[in-house]
Amino acid sequence: MNNAMTLALPNQNMLDKATNYIQKLNFHPIADLFPMMENDALNGLTEDIKNNGLIEHIWIYEDKILDGRNRYLACIAAEIEPKFREYKGDGLDALKFVLSLNLQRRQLDASQRACVAQDVMPMYEKAAKERQRTLNNASGINSRSENKGNSRDFVAYEFNVNSHYIQDAKLVKAESPTLFDEVKAGLIHLKEAVNTIKKDKREAGRAEIAAAGAKVKPSDKWHVYHGDITTWKAPRQYDFIITDPPYPKEFLPLWEVLAERANEWLKDGGLLIAMSGQSYLDEIYAIMSKHMDYYWTATYLTPGQPTPLRQVNVNSTWKPLLIYSKGKYKGKIFGDVFVSPGNDKENHKWGQSEGGMFDIISKICLPGQYILDPFCGAGTTLLAGLKHGCLCDGLELDIENVNISKGRLSE
Repeated sequence: MNNAMTLALPNQNMLDKATNYIQKLNFHPIADLFPMMENDALNGLTEDIKNNGLIEHIWIYEDKILDGRNRYLACIAAEIEPKFREYKGDGLDALKFVLSLNLQRRQLDASQRACVAQDVMPMYEKAAKERQRTLNNASGINSRSENKGNSRDFVAYEFNVNSHYIQDAKLVKAESPTLFDEVKAGLIHLKEAVNTIKKDKREAGRAEIAAAGAKVKPSDKWHVYHGDITTWKAPRQYDFIITDPPYPKEFLPLWEVLAERANEWLKDGGLLIAMSGQSYLDEIYAIMSKHMDYYWTATYLTPGQPTPLRQVNVNSTWKPLLIYSKGKYKGKIFGDVFVSPGNDKENHKWGQSEGGMFDIISKICLPGQYILDPFCGAGTTLLAGLKHGCLCDGLELDIENVNISKGRLSE
């Protein structure tokens, strides 16, 4: 017998007693579309059958259990002889029959229904083709089989799950059968499984880029330094510092370090342009103004990429760009609204889009000018700077991010 769960049976010989009822009785693949009961529920069913007998019979199709796997195992455990009934019909009818029974009797969430739906689609298509072949043979007319859209329509109607859920289930099944089984059993939600797969892929991609970046030779156009902003010795002074410091409250002290060090790193007339969150903006203004001259606050729009700030019940779709100067700025005139075309967290969980950073750099900097990003992360600001023809240095505390930046910049 396949796919049997571990039961708290009266004695070890109970499973062997199944042969008294039917020899080598297996579960039909259609029955296996649905997860088995958990042990507690199955043991409860065993007690019920022991006390009240088997009320609903077990359906057999093609010499396998089509419906009633849990009842079958419970009967064995309760030492009650199962009642069998053979299902009459073709494979398509059998599939629809099992779906009709189980979708009504089971409390499956949307994630579980999506997984079952994903398993159903190839079965439905195969059964539909077999039925069409039988009809063609009977009539002698080779008519077209049911079209591909029928299976999608059938699944959507039967399972009441939107196409995105079914597509996610397909992804999980292809990438991680183990996670797929956990979702199907109701142990985790589909979104959690998808996020796990995406995270694993990101980490694998980051590791691959980092390994390549560790071998990259120095460039005369860019350099990524491994170090701490509190102690790092800059090899030169810069026209611009363009950076995106971390936003959580515990990192507020870094803003003071940044302001102090920016006075060392910038040329006279240079600008510090730092992206900020909104939650501690008043504190950041106070910190920065102790050390540098306030110049302007620009807007960095992130349309279609809302950040939920639940502590204030706001979905934010913009970020402040805080601009401070070292002395009098004499660069080109620039606008104060910049736009990010999309989200990009593939290489760093706090990463900004290359398109957004290019919008900032291309509208403020001139080709050939020197840019520093002291919170380099995965190197997106440096990539955008190089694209505009600037010379770029980055500073990063995490060695893996240093190597990822090198790997990306060398491409």
